[in-house]
Amino acid sequence: MRLRFLKQKSIFLIGFGIGFVLPLLFFLLRSIFVIDSIVDQNPSLRQPEYYLNKKLRHEEIILQLWKKMNETTNFNSITYHAWLAAQNLKLYKIDLDEYLYGLQEKDDRKEKHMEWNWLRKQVSITCVIFVEKLKLGKSIKATWGKRCNNIYFFGHRLKNTELPIIDVNIKIISSWQLLCEAMNYIWNHQVDKLQWIIFVKDDTIIIPENLRYMVAPLDYTHDYYLGHPVVLWGQAYNVAQSGYVLSRGALNKIVQMFNNTEKCIKGGKYWKKEDYYLGKHLSSLDIRPSDTRDQYLRGTFHGYSLQNLLWGIAKPDSYFTRAVYPIKGECCSPISVTFSVSDPDKMHMLNYLLYQLHVLNDESRFGNVSAAVRVREEDVWKVALQEEFNITHLNDISSDAYYEIWHSRYSEPGQLKIAKNYRTPDQLNCLLTSYKGETSSVHNCRTKNVVNSTKN
Repeated sequence: MRLRFLKQKSIFLIGFGIGFVLPLLFFLLRSIFVIDSIVDQNPSLRQPEYYLNKKLRHEEIILQLWKKMNETTNFNSITYHAWLAAQNLKLYKIDLDEYLYGLQEKDDRKEKHMEWNWLRKQVSITCVIFVEKLKLGKSIKATWGKRCNNIYFFGHRLKNTELPIIDVNIKIISSWQLLCEAMNYIWNHQVDKLQWIIFVKDDTIIIPENLRYMVAPLDYTHDYYLGHPVVLWGQAYNVAQSGYVLSRGALNKIVQMFNNTEKCIKGGKYWKKEDYYLGKHLSSLDIRPSDTRDQYLRGTFHGYSLQNLLWGIAKPDSYFTRAVYPIKGECCSPISVTFSVSDPDKMHMLNYLLYQLHVLNDESRFGNVSAAVRVREEDVWKVALQEEFNITHLNDISSDAYYEIWHSRYSEPGQLKIAKNYRTPDQLNCLLTSYKGETSSVHNCRTKNVVNSTKN
């Protein structure tokens, strides 16, 4: 009886072991062959490579979106440089040392015509941030948020005096409803100022200058939906983790489709799927994600941190495997628009690296040229004479005459003591008269009072 029991137990254990080991083995084989196949097809998913060591390319960045527009339209000024040329504008290089450290009188004129400043006035970027952590929201406000033309913070059950979080004051049942209410809010409050609207979560950093470069040649009254698109359940949409952009034309259509709270509620009921619902509803309006890769098929909207992207992703997920426009080659385009940033201190660090840090690694670069002075060293004493004595009509006064005039007011420099009778109009008039008359008897104008006043 005991032997029979042990036999049955052994058979059970063997069967259980086979049932456990075989699926595990199949899973491991699938991981090896399927992922390796994906990696072979897409070189960007191979082992980490430090792309900052690569030689920079300085040619114009051509977005795939611009290429497709050229192929499907007769508008021949769709690329950024062609768009500038169509407006009779041309870029020219400046000496950055001269710009940063040159004469101050030129700064205002130069600043007005700097490319980034000119684009800020031409292309309006409205930033919409959905806040979950107050510290991240405050970091955005203190860093890249200042470079948006308009910025809005939306939150669910969040209030803070330091951060202007907008609460729609209604019950929110899904993340789609929050997005829908946010779109209606900005449309109803700032419709005249809207051109391009970017929606991101609070763990994202935006580079508004690069977004302006990307969309400047495009007409914001047309329908554009930009970001990093993937496919889920047969639907293409731009994922929220990398942010997405709507043109005013596209926003107008989606707001008209969901123009009240009741419609917003019916538009989607699940949390964390607002990006999917947005793509689905835009698709019903015949508005689909555009290809935002550059000519080297490098991405511009990134749902991962810069550290992960530079060193490689260990296990590719649906962000890459289900991408509508696969990223190939190098990590990131030089005109990247978004990156994921999970910590407030990292957001401040990236902001410093992007906008404040200068590397002194070449001649005449960022401060190697001495700052220009407003007054030449040899003319300093003339300026002092004009300010102290209000003498403006003596253009060629000699240094000796200057010394005598100055000495008529003050004692010897080494004693650092002002004379008691420092105002001696007669003596000063004597000196000026002597100088105008080109006489050399300026020493006769000295008074004993100045000398005696130093003996106290």
